[in-house]
Order: sequence, then C-alpha cells, then structure tokens
Amino acid sequence: MTFGLLIRELKTRFGSYRLGYAWALLDPLLIICAFSLIFGMRGHSGFGGAPAPLFITTSYLPFIFFRNVVSKLQSAVSANMGLFCYRQVTPFTTFIARFILEVIIGMVVGFILILGLVWFGFDAIPSDPLQVIMIYLLLMIFSFSLGVIFCVAGSLFQEAKKFLDLIMMPLMFISCVMYPLATIPNQYQHWFLWNPLVHAVELIRSGWISGYISPNVSGVYLSFITMLLLTFAMSSYRLSHRSLIAS
Repeated sequence: MTFGLLIRELKTRFGSYRLGYAWALLDPLLIICAFSLIFGMRGHSGFGGAPAPLFITTSYLPFIFFRNVVSKLQSAVSANMGLFCYRQVTPFTTFIARFILEVIIGMVVGFILILGLVWFGFDAIPSDPLQVIMIYLLLMIFSFSLGVIFCVAGSLFQEAKKFLDLIMMPLMFISCVMYPLATIPNQYQHWFLWNPLVHAVELIRSGWISGYISPNVSGVYLSFITMLLLTFAMSSYRLSHRSLIAS
C-alpha cells in the first residue's frame, strides 16, 4: 500500500508540469546558481574558505529537504482524504509515502549536483562522509517529526498551515544557509544556536568541506531536540489519528 501511495505521489507531484521530473533538479539548481552569483563576489573568505557554489550547495540542499518534508507531510492527510475509506490506508502511511519520496528526490538531486560540481573542478566530495550521513539522518527524523506535528496542528487550527508558509523564508535566513555562523558577532551567536537547523547545517558543512570548522555547534544538542520532537510527534499522532481522518 505504501508503494502504491508512493507512485501516486510521484505522478501527482510532477505529472502536471511540462518539464516533469526535471523540475525536481531545476528548482534547487536555479536557487543555488542565483545565490552563488549574488554572493560569489565576496570571495572564499566570506564562506569559511570554501567556493560560493560549494558552500551554498552544502547548506541549501539540507534546508530544501527540510522545507519539502515538513510542507509535504503537513498536507499529507488533506491531500489523500479520499483514500481513507480503504482500511489499509492510514494517515501514517501517507506520511511514510511522502517522506520516502522526498528522501529519494533529495538523494538523486544531491548526487547530480555533486557530480556537476566535480565536473566544474570543485572539491565536492565530502571530507567526512560518516558525519554528513549521520547529521542527514538526524535531519530526516527532525523534518519528519515537525511535519507530523504541523499536520496534527493543522487539523486543529487552520492557521497552522498559513503559519508554516510564513516562517519558511525567514527561517532560511536565520539558519545560516547563506552565511557561516562565524560571521555572526559572538554576543549574538547564542540566539542563533537555539535553532536546531543551524546545528544541522553547520555540522553538514564541517563534514563536507575540508578545513571548515564550526566549534560552537553540537551534535548532542541536535540529537536531543530531534528525539524530543519525535516523541512529541508520535504522541500527538497517537492521540489524534482518528480526528485527522474526521477533519
């Protein structure tokens, strides 16, 4: 049943676009190229010693994955309401189907962009692949949990859907996606470090870019917040899974 939902989501997502599946690559590619051109004049010093295209790619890819997972899971139940008449289909299976699809898309897009950077002469192979994989796994769980929470909240308060759309753009700019954490004055860094995405983005960068160091971030903090959020998400779903269908 999950595989059937996965195929349905794939056709629904890209079937209406003239460019089809290529749009999954063009969307992040255009953003990365645009920001690389805009910020490229700052030189390597403005990006922790890394070239602008590599710096933007290693930070925008995890953020766009987070954004897509949260937004797609938030609307998973409302988009599949007509399928809940089948006993095999539950709100959780729609979460899993959309999550798997975003993981597949993220992996394919990331692989193609890395190959493109290598082709143009950038050192785009992660210097510490294990760290990158581990932080990405935490980011996946974090994104999944937040998406479930917003879905449950949206069934209770319609304003939650609008709130998610409103915060995504500001969230990108306060998550150190387009600049290193080190460029923020020390007296203000502790405000940014409350944001788990800052830790995820900076840890992925430090594991990806050779010589990039971000000493103030913590994998322990990211793990704690992720597990706390997952526990809250599963508890919320358990308490409200019937009302999700009824809503």
